[in-house]
Amino acid sequence: MAYLKSLIALAFAAFVATTATGAPLLVDSFESGDMSATNADGFNWGQNNRTSIVTSEAVVYSNGEKNISIPSGRDWDPLDGKHSLRFRYPAGSNMAEQRFELGKGYPEIWMSFWLKVPINFTHPTSSPNNEKLFRLWMDGYDQDGVGSTVGMSFRGNGAGGSNFFAKVSAGDHSLVGGDTGSVPFIDVPGDRGKWMQLVVHVKSETSPGAQDGLMEVWRKWKGEAQYSKTHELVNQPIKLDSKVGGFSAGYLMGWANAPYTKDTEFLIDSFVLSEYPLIDNQNRPNAPKGLQVK
Repeated sequence: MAYLKSLIALAFAAFVATTATGAPLLVDSFESGDMSATNADGFNWGQNNRTSIVTSEAVVYSNGEKNISIPSGRDWDPLDGKHSLRFRYPAGSNMAEQRFELGKGYPEIWMSFWLKVPINFTHPTSSPNNEKLFRLWMDGYDQDGVGSTVGMSFRGNGAGGSNFFAKVSAGDHSLVGGDTGSVPFIDVPGDRGKWMQLVVHVKSETSPGAQDGLMEVWRKWKGEAQYSKTHELVNQPIKLDSKVGGFSAGYLMGWANAPYTKDTEFLIDSFVLSEYPLIDNQNRPNAPKGLQVK
């Protein structure tokens, strides 16, 4: 237990050191071995929906403690520590999703997590083939609320890999644009089994109708020296729900419009939420000094 607390403290300290103005709202590397992470605002992981906490050898938690040995042919090696969050898409099935509630609304929020590409990843070819990566929303998901929903999805590139793109729902049952800013996401076979870090910054309008909302995304592969800024969406109609106060919930991964033809498993590790920048003035999200965004 003392060792576990030390790992969590070290991870927290690392993010505090690289956050420009204050401590993050939440840092969860799943080293607790369950979904118990919370904070003063009442952050809460939802039920496991084809998700589970795994070590390199076994499932240890999925809506309760488990001890299920890893099947042959799988790769559950974590980013660091001993645990990660697994998303299992059985062949022919569409859903693997982990929801969360922030405990209150934030008009501006930063989010970061590491994602491991499945060792057998091939983007499905059936149509439509846009798959969910994450969503953040205020009073209702997608077009169901007054406030906006933002997120990222990924779509096949025609060569077995994927491009990813931004999605913004302006609330009031309206959708802004389509595949906004489609850029390379996963290349096969070269990216199979690799870890990438995604850093996301979203901000609502400053006043109703101002259309000055913002969404930015950075990505870096493990072992790379630099982060690439993949998306910068400015002047967006990201409507604020004043009753909720901002972004209050979200999910990681989610619905696959085109199911995978083989059992396919993503891993997520080192999930972070913050009111303050996870990229400082020198654009260094959780990285050694001297690195610059391209």
